[in-house]
Parts: sequence; structure tokens; C-alpha cells
Amino acid sequence: MSSEASTGKTALLRKLAVASLFALTNILAWHASIGGQSPQGDIAIATGLSFFQTSDQMLTSGVGLVTTDGMWEKNPDNKYKDEDIKILGFTDKSYVPIAKWWYQRLTLLGYTEHYIVAQDLVAYDNLKAENYRVLANIIKKPDYSQPIKGIWQQIMAHRLRFTSNLLLNGTHLLITDIDNVFSRHVPLYGFLEEGYDVFHAYEMQYPRHVFDEMGFVICSGFQFLRSSPATFRFFELIMKLCHWGKCDDQVTYNEVFYKDLNIKWDNMDTPNHAGALRVNSTHVENSNLLVESVTGRSQTTNHTIKIWDRDFAWRLAGGIPEYCPSINNWVGMPTKLPEELTGWGNKVHKKINAFDVWDKHCIMRRLKS
Repeated sequence: MSSEASTGKTALLRKLAVASLFALTNILAWHASIGGQSPQGDIAIATGLSFFQTSDQMLTSGVGLVTTDGMWEKNPDNKYKDEDIKILGFTDKSYVPIAKWWYQRLTLLGYTEHYIVAQDLVAYDNLKAENYRVLANIIKKPDYSQPIKGIWQQIMAHRLRFTSNLLLNGTHLLITDIDNVFSRHVPLYGFLEEGYDVFHAYEMQYPRHVFDEMGFVICSGFQFLRSSPATFRFFELIMKLCHWGKCDDQVTYNEVFYKDLNIKWDNMDTPNHAGALRVNSTHVENSNLLVESVTGRSQTTNHTIKIWDRDFAWRLAGGIPEYCPSINNWVGMPTKLPEELTGWGNKVHKKINAFDVWDKHCIMRRLKS
């Protein structure tokens, strides 16, 4: 890399780091307000760091790559002001407390286009009464007799149908699980400007049969979908495979990805090539997972594809704090965290605590390193 190119990249990384610090200030204030404490001490750590101090120490990543994605400014010329873009997080009555934390965090980061999609009337009425932006996607005959093959697969199938209908109606969508932890504000118009039809995040290894064949899998719980004819064709394949009102959307997406899309990747035969950057971990679920962003086009549907790098959209099993992303991370999707970090309690309690674990052990750790 030339000296000029290296200088330019360093400047870009610094710019991202400073933007992330401002976002963190709001998040820290939120944590402090919940705990009834003054946020001034921790905020001083964030805002008191100089422009140059933040560049070298914080711009490291546990996955081996510091992202430069999502650094565009807030839509300066309002080019996309008439486009309908929504962020959707789905919940039923069991996970309403998590949905509220997810919603409040996005609000503090400056988002205004996020909605909670309620999948039963109890959740909808609760959220509506407290003035959350909420959309109804009610499951009429919920099957609570089977936690996984019943209600959970119904929720996943209804999420796909709801997504498909909004896309066909002209809405561009960021689909996200409500336990995903956003770290900074990335204006969503930038994904339209980039021009790809579908953006995916890397998963870990599930479903295993697809991972063994492709060498990677994508995450059904975090993706940006452009409302376009090519995306419609992609979703026709998705809905064809999920047509009984129950399905595992993670399996559905990846089986379509592997069996049906016939992707021609840009500048490579496959993302899973010998020289690919991988997570350097001995953990059985994290070892050798792909890291770098890749792009391509389906020769079946003609839709264009981008998979975000793993520092920008972070997903690992455990791995905190050793494999935390850089301060330029957009979203964390932590899972399988030890109870030593989350505390003991039910699933909802642990998932809510994971927000604090992320901020304390990943974001604040980068700032104090």
C-alpha cells in the first residue's frame, strides 16, 4: 500500500472512530439514567480522548479487520427523501421488554425509522399504549404447544411473509433481531446508494449442512433488503420454500443461498478461498469463520449481493471480550454469552443484560485500552 493510500485509510478510520464516540456518549447517558447515576465520568472518557489518541489504540479488532463500511454522511442532498425505509424488529408478548430496550437504543443513536412488529395482540396493545411505533403482524392461531416447531417457526414464517409484503409495497427494509446491539448511527440511504439489492451478515455455522458445503452461512436476523424486482425474485424463492406457515428462516435463507442462487462472486470463485481472512479462534463455533466483505450476483434471480464484513456486523458465539470488534462496528449480535457476564436468570433477563455486557466489555474496553 502506498504512503498516500495508507494516510487516506488512517484518516477514514479516525473519522469513523470519532463518530462512534459521539454515539457512545448517548448510550452511556442512557445506561446512567437507567441506573440513576451521573454519566459524566464515563462520558468524559469518551469525549475527552483526542482525535489522534483514538485512532491507534481503538482501531483494532478481535476479528482481524477494522471496518471502513457505513461511513457516509447524513443524506446531504435529500436524494432519497421520498424513499420509504424502515427498520423492523419483531416480537411476541414474551420478548416485549427486550424490544423496548432495542427501540430505545436506536432512538438514542438518532434513528427515527425503526418500528417494533408485534405478533400477538398482547404485545401490540402494550407497545401502542406506551407510544412505541408498532406494526401489527398477528399470528391468528399460535401453536404454543411446541416452543420450537410450533410458535417459534410460526413467528419466523410470519416474519418472512410480512417482509415480502412490505418489499412488494415499495418499502426498503433493515430486518433485525431485537437482541442485536447497535453501536453507532449509519444512515440507511447509504445502502441504496451502494446499489446492491440485498445485504447480508455472516452467521456462525448454522445450518451445519450448508456450512459444510459453502464454508460460510448468512444470518437471517440481520439484513438490508432493497425493494426491487430482483429482490422480489429472490423472495419468491424464499417463500416457495417456506409455504406451510411454519419454517426456520435461518435454514430457509441458507438453503436458497446454496442450492438456488448460483452466485457469481466478484473477483473470486468463492468467498471460502485459501487466502481468505478468518477468525483466529479455537472455539468450536468460531474457528476459521470468514471475516471479509464480499459481493456478487445471482445468476438465477439477477439480484446483487453484498455480505458485510464481520467487524461491521459482528456475530460470534461468546468471544467477549477477546474477539470484540473495533470501535467502528455498527452492530453486534452476541450469543451464547457465559452467565458470568450476563448474570443468572431467565432468557429475557440475560438478553437485556447482554446490551450492558456489549457496552462494558467491547465498546468501553476499546476506549480504555
